[in-house]
Amino acid sequence: MMKQDILSAAERAKAHYRHLHTHPELSGEEVETARYIKSVLAELDLPVQDYSNGGFHGDIKGTKDGPVVALRADMDALPLKEDTGLSFASENDGVMHACGHDMHMACLLGTAIYFAEHRDFPGTVRLIFQPNEEKDGGAEVMVNEGVMDGVSHCMGLHVSPYLDVGTFGLLPGFMYAGVEDFKITLTGKGGHAANPELCTDPIVCGGHVIVALQSIVARHVSPFTPAVVTIGAARGGNKHNIIPDEMILEGTIRSDNLANRDKLRGLVTDISAATAKAHGCSCTVEIIKGYVPLINDEEATEIVAQALRATCGEDAVMTLPTPTMGAEDFAYYLQKAPGTFINLGVKNPGDERNAIHTAQFFPDEAALAWGILAEVASALAFMEK
Repeated sequence: MMKQDILSAAERAKAHYRHLHTHPELSGEEVETARYIKSVLAELDLPVQDYSNGGFHGDIKGTKDGPVVALRADMDALPLKEDTGLSFASENDGVMHACGHDMHMACLLGTAIYFAEHRDFPGTVRLIFQPNEEKDGGAEVMVNEGVMDGVSHCMGLHVSPYLDVGTFGLLPGFMYAGVEDFKITLTGKGGHAANPELCTDPIVCGGHVIVALQSIVARHVSPFTPAVVTIGAARGGNKHNIIPDEMILEGTIRSDNLANRDKLRGLVTDISAATAKAHGCSCTVEIIKGYVPLINDEEATEIVAQALRATCGEDAVMTLPTPTMGAEDFAYYLQKAPGTFINLGVKNPGDERNAIHTAQFFPDEAALAWGILAEVASALAFMEK
């Protein structure tokens, strides 16, 4: 399927990939990134619609009427000092595209190049460029402002350093966890460490709360249900001989659906309060909103799998062995239209790639063509459904 045209689009997208890698911007600060992408789309005569968070979309209309299919790329980078040794390494000190969003954007630009020059298709391709995936969740804002209005299907991808270039990982159903963070504040009565009987020790209380919360997954959730409750930070006191007035615990809840999320949230709140009361402390629990679970539509996932097998070969498509308890805000697009989120292999066979979110990560540029091919094939398959 149009191999040479895809390769040509990928070669042009490679320059965009390198520019975007060299000029990363943090979540919510993707001003120059957006300006650059809009300039590329303008060269293709593609107007864009802006959203309040700095995101935007452009539509490419085919020569025939048909459905609107949305493809999405995230734009933000991470607060890391790059250590790849690339000739086009980040020039923004302390900021790096360590999660592959530069590759995601370049793939979508390559897809824009292809469809802008090959409009003999029945429908509209919507190109969504979204900010703030890593921090506050740019997808929900854009969805609430109408980016998915009229969309029949959607598709997104994410680089995977564990899959070879030319391969794709798909998973129908639950793929990424829903996530909420929490902050527990335990308040007691401080004093001298030599006289604990005159104090109400929030640190001892905090230790019991940490242990008690571990019973949630072990004793309140089926062993066949994905769930995580983790305390990642504990702060209280600043001197060895002073019992403080307060201790703060911070953690995260991960779940596979909204009902289980609500159950975990309630248990964290109730167990923390009851344990604090048993130790004479007061307790407040703040739940910090995160992302909903990412649930791939089974029929849409099969449509994409068949399209990729037809264009790339049977061996190019694998079913991922398990979901991940990480989070991804592409989930919000999937709440509005059936679709799927896939993994794009960016590792050369035999080459060990560093993990994402590390200062040494970079994808193999050969994956660009495969990412473009996946987006083109998926969009056409959804239109022809």
